[in-house]
This record gives sequence, C-alpha cells and structure tokens, in this order.
Amino acid sequence: MIDSGVFRASPPQTRLQEWRGRILQTLLYVLLVLGTVMYVANVLVFIRNQNWLIIAAVSLAYIMVAVVTFLRGLPYELRAGTVLAAAFALGPLALNLYGLGGDGRVWLLFFILFSGLLFNRRVAVAAALLSTVTYAVTAWLFTSGVWPPPTDLVTRDTNASSWVNTGITLVFVITVLAASLDYLIQGFSRSIRELEDTLTAERKLREHLSLQQTELADRSSDLERRLLQIRTAAEISRAIGTILDPQELLQRVADLILERFELYYVGVFLVDDRGRYANLTAGTGEAGRRMLADEHRLSVGGSSMVGWATANRQPRIALDVGADAIRFRNPHLPHTRSELALPIALGNQVLGALSIQSDQPAAFDQDDVTVLQGIADSLAVALENARLFQQIETSLNEIRQLNRDYVEGSWTRIARGGPELFATFENPAEAGDDSPSYSLNIPLTLREQQIIGNITLETENSNWSSEELEFVEAVGNQAALALESARLLEETQRRAEREQALNELTSRFARTLDFESLMQTVVRELGQLPKVSEVSIHVVPPTDEDTPGPQPAELGAAAE
Repeated sequence: MIDSGVFRASPPQTRLQEWRGRILQTLLYVLLVLGTVMYVANVLVFIRNQNWLIIAAVSLAYIMVAVVTFLRGLPYELRAGTVLAAAFALGPLALNLYGLGGDGRVWLLFFILFSGLLFNRRVAVAAALLSTVTYAVTAWLFTSGVWPPPTDLVTRDTNASSWVNTGITLVFVITVLAASLDYLIQGFSRSIRELEDTLTAERKLREHLSLQQTELADRSSDLERRLLQIRTAAEISRAIGTILDPQELLQRVADLILERFELYYVGVFLVDDRGRYANLTAGTGEAGRRMLADEHRLSVGGSSMVGWATANRQPRIALDVGADAIRFRNPHLPHTRSELALPIALGNQVLGALSIQSDQPAAFDQDDVTVLQGIADSLAVALENARLFQQIETSLNEIRQLNRDYVEGSWTRIARGGPELFATFENPAEAGDDSPSYSLNIPLTLREQQIIGNITLETENSNWSSEELEFVEAVGNQAALALESARLLEETQRRAEREQALNELTSRFARTLDFESLMQTVVRELGQLPKVSEVSIHVVPPTDEDTPGPQPAELGAAAE
C-alpha cells in the first residue's frame, strides 16, 4: 500500500522512482531466497562435471545479488544494474549449457522485463535488442559447431530450423513484452500525474476555504471587541446577529436605532455599483416608506450629509441643520433639527451611510458618534456576512440542483433506454392464502430526497409499528443507494470502454501515413461502431474565391 503522506509530499517522478525501488528490493529478496536453492542444486551438478569456470561465474552472480540485497545504501542504478547484469549473464550461459531445452530464454525475458520496470523505455528497448543479438549469436555458434562442445549436460542441437523457429517466437514475445511494459509504465505515470493534480487542486481548495474561514474569524473577532466596548452597540448587534437577509437586516437596524436612541428618523443608504449614488434602502416611519416608494437617492460627494460622508468616509454632524451649508433639506422630514451621517465602510470600500436625525437641536455628542459609528461598522460586517452567506447558499443550491438534475436525467435515460426495471418475490409459505392483503409502498429515496423507484409490500396486517416502519424505510434507503452505486459503476465502465476504443482508434490512425489509406481506415473503423450503418468522409477543396488557380479534385471515402 502506498504511503499517502509521502505520496502527497513527493513529485510524480520521485514517487515513480520510489515505486521502482520497492520493486527492486522485493525482487532482490525473492532472487536471494530462490537463488540460494538454485545455486546449491546447480553447483553440485557442476562440481560432478568439473565445470569450474561455470561454477565461478554462477558464484560471482550469486555473491553480487547477495551484496546489493543487503547494502541498501548503494546507488539505485548500481543495485538495479547488478540484477540485470546477472540475469543477462545467466541467459547465454544457460543456452550454452542446456540448449533450447534449458531456461536461457526465460532469463533473457527476465532481463527485458525488469529493464523496463527498473529503468525506462529506452533501457528496455536496448535490452530487447541485446537479448535478440545474444540469442542469434548463440544459435549461430550451436548450429555451426563452433561452440560449445557436447557435455553431459546437453547434446549440441545443430538443427537450424529449431533455433530459427524458437528465435521467431522469442522475438515476438520480446516485442509484445516490451510494448506492453511501455504502455503499463506510461499509464502508471499518467495516473500518478493525474492524482497529483487532483491532490494539488484539493490542497488549494482547502487553503482557500481556510483563508475564508480566517477572514470570517478575524471579522467576528473585531465585531466582538466592539460589542464589549460599546454596550448599546452590543445590544443592537445581538438583535441583528441572526438576520442574514440584507433588506431585513437594514430595516431592523434602522428600527432598533430609532427606538433605543429615541430619534426622529433613521435611514440606511447603500452605494450603487458605479459609486455615483447612495440609494435609500431602509427607512423608519411613514416618511421612510414614502421615500422608499419614491426611490429616494443622493449623489455621492453631493451637497448632502450622506453624500459627504460616503465620499470622505468620515462621519459628519450637523447640530443645527439650519446653519449647515452641506445638507439636503428633505420635505418629508420637516421637523429635523440635528443630523448625523455615518459611513458604512468595510476596509477601503464604502458600502453606504447611516442618516440619523433628531427633532432636538444639538442632539448628538462625541460619545453618540462613537457608539453609532460602532453600529455602522458592525452593520458593514453583518452586510458582508449576509452577502457571503447568500453567495455560499446560492452556490450550494446550484450544486444540489445540478446533482438532482444529473441523477434524475441518468435514471430517466435508464428507464427509457431499456426494459422496465422490475423485480418481484412471492413467499411460497403465503401462496394460496385468500385472506385480505394490504399494500405498503416504500419509496426508493436517494440522499437529495430524490425518488427513483418504489417497493411494494403485500401483507396481511395493516398495523405496522414505528420500529418496523423505520426498518423497512432503512432497507429502502439502502436499496436506493445500492442501485445508485450500481448505476455509477456501470457508467464508469462505459466511459472506460469508450476511452479504450478511442485510444485504439487513435493508435490505428497513427500507424497510417498515406492519406487515402487513412481515410479508408477511418471510415472502416467508424463503420464497425454500434448503430452505425454507413460512414462517409468528404474532403472539400477551397473555392475559387478563396484560392486562385486550378482546384484539386474532391477526395472522399465511404464505408457501409
């Protein structure tokens, strides 16, 4: 099993090398155990035949494998090369000792296979060529009588046709083995890269979510500090803390400020997307309702308290509205004597302003500005939280709807595209019973409360206990999940088959270089697809208007 922690931390090429290192170490253990048995058995035979040179060669190979098995600190290339060198040396040695009846061809195939697994495609191709040449030279030596001399182990096989036939088979197996191994390694590498991309995307998503949570936590912490410092603001903030709808939130804040501070009028303005106007969004009393109906708005930076506060991001106080030159005289509020405009800002962004008016002169002091500005700042955070909540809620609803549409569409296609999915079972013990029966329908419901089918139970008793009903519903839910899992598995298999067919077609197209042959190959392969009765390809030359000069004849191909 792959270590997930190492897997995430290492790049794809490093993980591929780790995978090869594990294969090498496992191979060394196997070779050492089995090689010990083979070594002892063969050396005894060689000693009886006094083959001292062969004994030395086999002993050297065994010692080399044993050394690289236990000295794991040696470079990977040295350890893997030692194994391959030993395998290659045993190939021609076994051919010379035992001829075609021995295991020399097995060692050559072993040499090719693990050259690709432990290194790469180029090494595997080189090993395949070297093994083919080695076999050909050994065959020539045997058939020509040059080497080896007959021994007690083997009688020289000088039949050239046997060596040629066996060599053709060996070359075929080598070619298929090298190609298959190449596809295997490439597919494994692609899987590693795709998994790495998936893990990277997941890690970025987690970092993004963590950043958003950190930002939200920072804002909440700032809000809590303000709530502890300002008692009145804390009381109002607690009242509005559970409201997530922006319109309801603004109206609730305006009503609370009006009530707790005993004011004449409170209005909330929000700046539009262009930053040109501050539009009245919530207002108290009859005056507020009339101005909302008239779509009351003030210019940002204009001659009004709200316009100045939104443009300068600072509170402005008019203790005597008659003496302040920067003020909009609103006919809906004739009794205003004092006015306070507070910017609703979040960072460097001005969201709007609070317009707080009193029918008493000099109704506001610096403490009121501090408390009310804290409420305005809290309102800005609440607006941002409400916006984020609505954005997340909208995204979740879209995801849920897409999932419901996908599941519903999939099951609809299954229902329409084949025979009716139906199964029934009749209890033999209850067969022939003429007593009245009652039906109990249990819907097959998926996680998103989507019903994909129905289970009907015919019973003699209509009174079911709550425990029995819960059990049957649980069975129905599990059956729905099992059916959905089967559908997903079938869909995955179909996709895999389509991808495999596409890869095979692409491979066949790539082997054809002639244009006419390529078109014939395309229409022939496409014509073999299910539900396809005829395929045609027409290559239309450019018109006279597009290309001057003689036009080539139209090229085409068709298949039925």
